[in-house]
Amino acid sequence: MKYKILLFLLAMSFILVSSSCGGDDGGITPCSTAYATELQDEVNALNAAAQAYSTNPTTANCNAYKSAAQSYVNALEPYGNCATLTGQSRTNWQASLDAAKAAVAAIQC
Repeated sequence: MKYKILLFLLAMSFILVSSSCGGDDGGITPCSTAYATELQDEVNALNAAAQAYSTNPTTANCNAYKSAAQSYVNALEPYGNCATLTGQSRTNWQASLDAAKAAVAAIQC
């Protein structure tokens, strides 16, 4: 179950990184570039915590994994304010964020 949550979070991060909030807008960094660069520390921490927990499934490692996942989800939230994220894209983004929050909350250590 915990591996499914990890895979879900990682898949969501790749989806969010690869989807763009807009096209070329005259030198302004699009939201998708901000995801890729600004969340790298959170993605690295989540990957390290997941690896540590998978090799040594202790309560401490589980708590570290859950904390890293929560930090990643928290870091994603501000990107929902992308001005060009509208309509169905905004709805899909919010649904993904809500699902990630629920997945992190469901982790039992």
